[in-house]
Amino acid sequence: MKVAILYYDFLDEDGRRQRIGGIETYILNLAGVCHDLGWDVTVFQYGTTEFSVQMDECVVKGIPVAGLSHEKKKQRLFAVASRDVDAAEDILIFGADHISIRTQARRAIAIQHGIACDLPAQQLTDHPLCRFSLGRTLRKIKARRDTVRRFENCRNRVCVDYNFFNWYRTMAPREPSGNIWVIPNAAPVLSDDEVAGRANGSTIRILFARRFVEFRGTRLFAGVVKRLLEQYPHVQFTFAGEGPDEGWLRETFAQQPRVTIMKYLPQDAKEVYRRHHIAVVPSLASEGTSLSVAEAMGAGCAVVATCVGGITNMIIDSHNGLLVMPDSQSLHAALRALIENDRLRHDLGATARQCAQISFSLPAWRQRWQAVLEQVASM
Repeated sequence: MKVAILYYDFLDEDGRRQRIGGIETYILNLAGVCHDLGWDVTVFQYGTTEFSVQMDECVVKGIPVAGLSHEKKKQRLFAVASRDVDAAEDILIFGADHISIRTQARRAIAIQHGIACDLPAQQLTDHPLCRFSLGRTLRKIKARRDTVRRFENCRNRVCVDYNFFNWYRTMAPREPSGNIWVIPNAAPVLSDDEVAGRANGSTIRILFARRFVEFRGTRLFAGVVKRLLEQYPHVQFTFAGEGPDEGWLRETFAQQPRVTIMKYLPQDAKEVYRRHHIAVVPSLASEGTSLSVAEAMGAGCAVVATCVGGITNMIIDSHNGLLVMPDSQSLHAALRALIENDRLRHDLGATARQCAQISFSLPAWRQRWQAVLEQVASM
């Protein structure tokens, strides 16, 4: 059995470096599930030149798409992958539904990673008409329509949260057809010994582990960080990731020794989270069941997250984390509460890890995906 996974950029465009992000980690874990089933996995992605890179559990192939339109790029990737796999015998997976094209293949699966059309109106600046209220309204209508259409490109679909599924049932003109499974995102869960090894001195360490883009809350959180640095001399902050806001973050905190900006690979996530007491996920939009939330919960961190998208499928406010509005006042108040209350911080982290063990653990995720793959393979 062969499995082809299609995505934009699992590696960089030259095939030299692994991209850092939630979907990239997702694909890596999914390749591991297929590998354990004894199947050969190839990831097809865009490239500046053709390349083939052997990784632990898959091969990554770069397909040259320079000069093509967005739609033509997707079609070329699908065409190349379809020549490598037998539609009647093998499985083709769109690593995200926004790279999918319409297909009737029985063994094709598209992964829906959460609503991505919920950006605040003031951030819709990708077209001159979006400077006006009517333009932003039309842009949102088009985004909703495109999201529904993409979800219907493929009959087998896996959603990472119930938030999207309920939204789709509201927006779609008819009842859903085909197969839809909901498999929440997951992450490793630290053992008791690993949690016990977390430094519990007077210093409190707070982690932001996301892509450095504005809608993930970089600038919202940075403003709160500035206030907390003035208020609490025993608090340190880490921005872990990469993205277009990296230069801005480095400039903003260039003279602040209590702020660290770093990168890490997926296999290092457990250790990064283990070194921190609080994890912040301050997204403004475009969230499924956030991998960052799952990783933080599994590590026993006290989680502060905004009530956006599929995060509300994970965090119950004041039970296994603090759920806040996506604004600086709410975020600041929640972080102050955790900094000042050691018992609250410890209890929320302990409950979060228990919830992750039951609902968001990597072994449970792998079992759910294996059941889906075996069902699709039998079609």
